[in-house]
Amino acid sequence: MKEVLSIFIKRLACGLTVVTLMIGSLLLARDQADLIGALLLGYMAALVFVWNMAWRLWRIAAAPTGGAKKQMLWGLVLRMMVLLLILLTAVKISAQVFGVTALGFLICYGLSMFLLIHMNYGKE
Repeated sequence: MKEVLSIFIKRLACGLTVVTLMIGSLLLARDQADLIGALLLGYMAALVFVWNMAWRLWRIAAAPTGGAKKQMLWGLVLRMMVLLLILLTAVKISAQVFGVTALGFLICYGLSMFLLIHMNYGKE
């Protein structure tokens, strides 16, 4: 599992670096460099989602007894609360910050899910 996660993290870091350079250069060209922090905040929210999901799956796989449904539902509630707090904070700052934060979240979460699915199909 550690080998898969290290490969996943390397690929995710490379993908996020490329996307951040593209979006960051677009924001710099539009003279909105202050929104790069909002993009990174969206990335952090998505990384909390992915980390929490992976940690709970690892914990469920190692547990000898049941309780997987309870673990996954509890994890889902925690992830939704984190997302709600971050997006509510961003929307209170401004609509642009909210948009870029949500974009960062969707990009990072989408890329991580794509990589997990791609890596899973690659093992066949």
